[in-house]
Amino acid sequence: MVTVNLHAFGEFVRKHRPALEVRAAKLCAGSAVDSTELVGETLERALSVFERLQDQDTASVTQWLDGAMSRCFARMGGQLPDARAAAPDLQQTFDLLRARFREVYAQPAFGKSAGVTGWRM
Repeated sequence: MVTVNLHAFGEFVRKHRPALEVRAAKLCAGSAVDSTELVGETLERALSVFERLQDQDTASVTQWLDGAMSRCFARMGGQLPDARAAAPDLQQTFDLLRARFREVYAQPAFGKSAGVTGWRM
């Protein structure tokens, strides 16, 4: 049986819980998953591997916690957002910029002869 230093784990929780709560609130927004339960599940998983986590640097621990939280969230019935769906289509962005450029710069600045001709985007 593995024994865990509960004082050290308490310090670990105090250090990492605020960031976990923020991440859980973002993940659970618009979902049926409760963010408090998600944080609890994540910390429960961290407790089971605390001996290994204790020797890691902060960046590695944060990465592990984020991965564990994502897996817990999916297991609890949440849907992880698709990053590709959230990003705007690049071609659509270029088309909007071209249209705006033409709208702003197609009008002559000073009379008829000031118009720029022959330019292409």
